[in-house]
Amino acid sequence: MLQKIDFQEEHVAGFRWEGKFDEKAFKQSLVQFLPELQMRSRLNIYFEIVNLTEVEAKAIWEEIKFDVRNFTDLQSKIEKVALVTDMSWIRTLSEASSTVVPGISLKAFKFDEVEAAKVWIR
Repeated sequence: MLQKIDFQEEHVAGFRWEGKFDEKAFKQSLVQFLPELQMRSRLNIYFEIVNLTEVEAKAIWEEIKFDVRNFTDLQSKIEKVALVTDMSWIRTLSEASSTVVPGISLKAFKFDEVEAAKVWIR
């Protein structure tokens, strides 16, 4: 489930994901994410992933479809993404996939680097 993290900065939106990543949780996360995206002209995203208990293929497919449909908007508004997780496979996958998305800078951090992630995203 997605939870907002308040950065109290206009250009930074913070989120924390805990638990299962299924289709229902993905759709609920859009309810929180989309207003943050729509109300800003440019956006940096701070994103923590903690205790990911299960990942459903259907949810990944829904996210891919969303990203493809909204690629231009996402690319034009999102400048940086700081991903914080101790799950090495997520850090590796995220950094690798970020190379195919021009214009968005993604950097992955471990939780013992959380302060560096916060400084970088600001």
